[in-house]
Amino acid sequence: MRSRNRLGDVRRRGQEPTGAGEWDKQGVGGLMGVSDRGAARRSARRSSMLMGVLAIAAGIVIVMNLFKVSASLSLLTADLGIGASAGSWLVTVCTVVAVVLVLPAGGLADRFGPKRVGLFGLACAALGSAVGALCTDIGPLLASRALEGVGYGLTGVVSPAIIAEAFPPERRGIPMAVWSCWMDLGMLAVLNVANLVIDPAVASSWKGLWWLCAALTAALAAVYALAVREGPRPEAGAGAGGSVLLTSLAGALKSPATWVVSSVFLLYNVGVLSLLTLAPLYCQTQLGLGAAEANSYTSLLTIGMISGAFATGLVLVRVRTLRGRIMLLAASMALAAAVLGGAYVYTVDQIVPFMLLGGLALSIMPAVGFTIVPETPASPAFAGAAIGLFMLMGNLAGIGTPLIGGLMESAPAVLSAILVAVSLTGAALSLLLLRLMGGSAPAQGA
Repeated sequence: MRSRNRLGDVRRRGQEPTGAGEWDKQGVGGLMGVSDRGAARRSARRSSMLMGVLAIAAGIVIVMNLFKVSASLSLLTADLGIGASAGSWLVTVCTVVAVVLVLPAGGLADRFGPKRVGLFGLACAALGSAVGALCTDIGPLLASRALEGVGYGLTGVVSPAIIAEAFPPERRGIPMAVWSCWMDLGMLAVLNVANLVIDPAVASSWKGLWWLCAALTAALAAVYALAVREGPRPEAGAGAGGSVLLTSLAGALKSPATWVVSSVFLLYNVGVLSLLTLAPLYCQTQLGLGAAEANSYTSLLTIGMISGAFATGLVLVRVRTLRGRIMLLAASMALAAAVLGGAYVYTVDQIVPFMLLGGLALSIMPAVGFTIVPETPASPAFAGAAIGLFMLMGNLAGIGTPLIGGLMESAPAVLSAILVAVSLTGAALSLLLLRLMGGSAPAQGA
């Protein structure tokens, strides 16, 4: 297959994202002096940074909406007179709606622009949270959560699409790395904010958290509407409306490189989601720890992953070639194999170093993957749909998590071996991606 260097080719095609270079093309040219060009570039970079911050903030707020149920479940179930099983559907319904929407969301972002689709998602989340705060029965509350699921599904695709538009390929490393831990940041935020508005003695105080999340989401949507900018939509071919949407989806689905990097994300999530989900259970059933102690130790894994994501962003500042980033992707899957090899065999004395160092190692793949995936389709016009496929494959990994719970209890060493094999398969696929995409030249316009 013909090698092609995709990193930086957005600029070579003259299709720079708004924050990265649109102003340079439109207003700098050869008419301005050196100082004017410098001022324009600084202004463009500030605009890029602002859009990156808003895209990441949107993800954090959406995750706060998703996990506010976890932060207030005991009060919510007591107030509505329902069991914990029924309450868990308040999270599940959001996830199901998001999985259904995630691939179309990418095509919609390519067709209408990520700003409009993102605004619609934030509006749905804010409205759903406000409606939920008024509910006194589980039925209407589930419906409101489905509306919030629309926001979750759209934002998970649109925010990285905005980052991809706002930053040229060589400068996406840090913002994409921060974005890669949006779930962890959002969960930490809502668990801490919940303590400020929930009164354990008042069952109905869960509604205060719903109102707070609605207000935060609406306020962010207002700033988002004013500050996020887009360049002209890249041409994806003739047609309009639904035909352009289908063209975008087809463009991503026809790209072997998009499928390969998305499959690597699927294999990565098979291991990581099983670890995050089953680590507390392993600590309790195999190591004899209490539930609170097991949860505390498992939280160290999240701390390690957040820290590692920021560190990976700094590494990506140095690793600017597509070839280098793909090699880093392969190395990250090899590291994941090493971590997962010890996922269900560590002892009590090894918990702290395993969780912290394991989190650092496991943080690398998402940060690198989100940086690479916008470059995989044949045209920048299909980047949103490519991100949608990437997110969809990652979400599908969660389907297998319940199937391996029994194996963890009966044969934990066997489960670790299986997860090692899965991760090494991801490393091999990463090398295939290198063959498909090629590219060793440095990115343009550092």
